[in-house]
Amino acid sequence: MKKWPFYLAASSLMLSACQAPGAEEQDTDSSITFAFHYPTEVLNPAVDANYTSVRMGIAETLAYTGEEGIEPWLAESWENTGNNTWTFQIKEDITFHDGTDLDAEAVQASLEETIEQSPAMREALGISSMEAEGQELTITTEETNHFLPSELVHPNTAVFKEEEDVIGTGPFEVASFRANQDLELTRYEEYWDGAAQVEEATVLFNEDANSRMAALRSGDADIVYRPPVEETEAAAEEFQVDTVSSLRTHQLLYQMDNPDLQDDNVREALDILIDREAVVEAMNGEAEEAFGPFLEDFSFAANKENNENSIEKASALLEEAGYTFEDGRAVKDGEALEFSLVTYSARPELPIAAQILQDRAEQAGITIDIQLNEQIDDYLLSNDSWDLTIYSYVTAPRGDAGYFLNTAYTPDGGLNFGGLEDPELSEIIDSFNAESDPEIRDSYAVEATELILDKHYHSFIVHPSNSVAMQENITGWETSPSEYYMLTNEVGVEE
Repeated sequence: MKKWPFYLAASSLMLSACQAPGAEEQDTDSSITFAFHYPTEVLNPAVDANYTSVRMGIAETLAYTGEEGIEPWLAESWENTGNNTWTFQIKEDITFHDGTDLDAEAVQASLEETIEQSPAMREALGISSMEAEGQELTITTEETNHFLPSELVHPNTAVFKEEEDVIGTGPFEVASFRANQDLELTRYEEYWDGAAQVEEATVLFNEDANSRMAALRSGDADIVYRPPVEETEAAAEEFQVDTVSSLRTHQLLYQMDNPDLQDDNVREALDILIDREAVVEAMNGEAEEAFGPFLEDFSFAANKENNENSIEKASALLEEAGYTFEDGRAVKDGEALEFSLVTYSARPELPIAAQILQDRAEQAGITIDIQLNEQIDDYLLSNDSWDLTIYSYVTAPRGDAGYFLNTAYTPDGGLNFGGLEDPELSEIIDSFNAESDPEIRDSYAVEATELILDKHYHSFIVHPSNSVAMQENITGWETSPSEYYMLTNEVGVEE
């Protein structure tokens, strides 16, 4: 089952053939080792910011991003039976890893657990009540939500039972888990969509791209997610390499509690100090310059005509904001303009982008202190001592603007790390959420994005590509632009 959006399937660049013909014999007693770049402390899908249970085939959601857009997964179908009411038919003959049946009551219990544990999902789903009967689940929302199935694509809504280990419905069940180290999986023989091609899978969590690539070369890994960008081309001579355009955007976020950053002139100065071409070059061309949060081909995308890149203009903007220059430092009310910037090395290009910004900011009289924190989500949510962060996430995982606008720009959004509150922007997003007509909905998304760009609430740097390197005998792997689906029942080893 392919799980990438139909509108990006054609953009996949195969540097080497990724799938062998279906007629080839599979070694169904085999095991694979997958070296993945994001460590995780928990498997609970409700609170795991790395979506490990869905990515690694342990748990599944009611809907998924497929070739035709949003498609049923654990749900058989759904119907909007009233302005605030949806009815979901849950597929029959599906069991959890403990052998119990998946029915509407089990889905309700899982969603209730998710809403209790995750404020972000509670806000995103807006569920006021649920009623289960047999395989039919009726969900009533607090406000009209024409796109609830789209919200239920999110991996944090995966259906699960939380015991000692997560019990899901996917092709793999948990054998053992060591936080931030490794995850051992075994094939669930009764998987509803056909048993996995491999008997066992090991996931190694390793943030060091060079170390992951060394494991592939030594045979200690079979599949490596995100090999070093500087080695992608060379790796294609030894291994299968699959590269696709991603839906991800690397961006600079601002802490809006900082008085200096409340001035749009300062935010704009930082924006035009970002040398996006230098970041693309540092990534060996494995990215494209971002002119907005979304890829330009989307109907809801609004983009800047160009990205200015000028130290002189940045200095002029600081002067407009009331700063003077003393010994090359931007100063206001006797205080030099200094910021802390936090980022993380699981994506090694992010610290590089931070250094590029740091060097150029220094030339404009701004001091930036770079700090690394590998538990970036927890840190940003629980601390307001940072000023800037270079952060990365998928802005359109479901093929529309809803996820990005609601999580990053509403006051209670789960990814609104900088505490942004703009009543005008919130009103546009509310109108977007209430609208069912796709074209009008797109127009609201464009209006919201134009405001975000005009006020420099975020600075969008690049859209990176996603690459996966694997041994020649691996079959059935498909790189998902949404990054939600990785170890599926179709990944196998050729005999």
